[in-house]
Amino acid sequence: VSSSGQVVSTVKLPTALAGSTTGQEQAIVLPITSVSATSDQASAPTVTVDLDTETSVKVEVPVTNTTPGTVAVLVKEDGTEEVVKSSVATETGVVLTLSDGDTVKIVDNSKEFDDVDDSYWGAEAVAFTTSRELFVGTSSTTFSPDTAMTRGMLVTTMARLADVDTSSGDTWYAAGQQWAVESGISDGTNMEQTLTREQAATMLWRYAGWPDASADLSGYSDAGDISDYARQAMLWAVEQGLISGTTATTLSPQGEATRAQVAALLMRFFMAQA
Repeated sequence: VSSSGQVVSTVKLPTALAGSTTGQEQAIVLPITSVSATSDQASAPTVTVDLDTETSVKVEVPVTNTTPGTVAVLVKEDGTEEVVKSSVATETGVVLTLSDGDTVKIVDNSKEFDDVDDSYWGAEAVAFTTSRELFVGTSSTTFSPDTAMTRGMLVTTMARLADVDTSSGDTWYAAGQQWAVESGISDGTNMEQTLTREQAATMLWRYAGWPDASADLSGYSDAGDISDYARQAMLWAVEQGLISGTTATTLSPQGEATRAQVAALLMRFFMAQA
């Protein structure tokens, strides 16, 4: 503990331990006393890892009382700080991938919106995506969870995942549009067009590397409504538990994807990898 009361930890992981788990799904739980996240980023507890190896390792920082808004914030060498967008809060800590010498702070970066009550079905997803700065509110006090998502909104959100500066360009979506085209995520057309559920799944599927999937969609009466280009993506999204039916027997692939639905899709994607 520093003189100011800030919890500061340095963890050295033996090469054998780090090397044995690199690339595996299991995260290494860091051998430190659980820390408590704070909304005051300046005084938040910090953890530095010493890996004795140049490879990155998935770790879990033990944290008490985590919420969907609990995030890791990377402290860069120049002193600037950046939210680790892929960090995931579990019941016991925060999971993320770190390299040798990385220092992170554990922060409660939760946002509050007047139109997202705690009882709202997508409240956790809204908290998850806004605390990681993937989504921003439609105003300082509103999120508009049931508003339809546009193609421009999604490519902008996904560009932020790739640490692209989305604040530049002739239009608000220009940077995301350019990134999406260059990355093969989207053809870049119709950015202000309403996004469908199958389009959202397809863009995330491409971001994930176009993985194969073989989910059984026979229980959904509208499975035949899935476009040919989106079928593998929808199979993958259902198989991974990223998309559930709008009812017990319908997927609504052509239905509009709302901001809350896309937030849930992204949250489930990252949680599946934690």
